[in-house]
Amino acid sequence: MKLEAILFGLTLLLYFLSSVSYHTHLFAGSDRARRAATVLVAVGVLVHTGAIGAWCVNHRGSSMLRDPAMWFSLVAYFIAILQVGMDWRRGWASPGSLSLPLAFVAQFYALLQTPGSAVQTPAGGRLLSPHVLPILLGFAAFTLAFCLAVIYLVQSRMLKTKRIGGLFSRLPSLESVSTGAHWLATIGFSMLTLGIVTGSLVAHQTWGPGWYLDPRTLTALVAWAIYAAYLGAIMLMGWRGRRTTYFLIVGYVVVLVAFFASVARPKSVHPPVAGVDARLAGALLVKHK
Repeated sequence: MKLEAILFGLTLLLYFLSSVSYHTHLFAGSDRARRAATVLVAVGVLVHTGAIGAWCVNHRGSSMLRDPAMWFSLVAYFIAILQVGMDWRRGWASPGSLSLPLAFVAQFYALLQTPGSAVQTPAGGRLLSPHVLPILLGFAAFTLAFCLAVIYLVQSRMLKTKRIGGLFSRLPSLESVSTGAHWLATIGFSMLTLGIVTGSLVAHQTWGPGWYLDPRTLTALVAWAIYAAYLGAIMLMGWRGRRTTYFLIVGYVVVLVAFFASVARPKSVHPPVAGVDARLAGALLVKHK
């Protein structure tokens, strides 16, 4: 347990230092800070991998997909991995000034939770838990798409006001940012769709009738509809530029609401069974007589 806590704490520190380095590169133009940020986030991912492994060893028989604290840690992990991929493959360091602070906040929130607080679920809940993984992957992809959408809006504003020196020169081109955001949103949408479909297959068994009317379920469907509208606007209507980035920002806000709502008030893991209350009441009445 001590090793697990040390590794998670070290992960948090590395994500914080990489956030500072990304900001230093973006606003001060330091190439040394950029190289440091790239190394720090890569090491952070490696340490985070070790921390997740230590968690699995210390909590044998439990699934991290049923531990709300680990949901946030996994989101931070996936965000950091995506940032490493963008930085090393595309040379995009600027999104790290947004994505790594978000990864830091997610990991910090995870450390505030009670460790090992895995939700104990019946068989239906165990069938349901795998659907959490694609949703977490989708959330991480939506986070990076949101970061690129913000960068797009900032960069287009700088172009409009003709401020094209300094910070502007360290941002990717508008076209590449738009393309990157589109592909990340597509990945996130695919993962969210997979999570919703797989969850719905066993939701009735786990949560009982009426699960589809739960506010959290409805919020997730609203987020799905927003990203579906975003993809439809691009593929069917040919929209490009600022109008599509607003879909990514609004969609991410809705995804945040759905995610935090699920963690704040997990669904009941012991769904009511038809007739149980009536039989129980009858048995108590007979016993009383």
